[in-house]
Amino acid sequence: MIKETEKKDSLDVDKGLVAMFLRMSPEERLQANDNAARTILELRDAYQQQKINRYRPESTT
Repeated sequence: MIKETEKKDSLDVDKGLVAMFLRMSPEERLQANDNAARTILELRDAYQQQKINRYRPESTT
């Protein structure tokens, strides 16, 4: 017997997330976007700093 597997639709949407954003005012949505962008930049900068510190030779003074 051949077992069929369901193909997961790559366009699935988190309906709860959509509903949450629809309940927000435009200003709240912009603030949420700003917060997400700021977090992404902070994570990127922390990662870059970690790479720099990892490969920097330690001084023995």
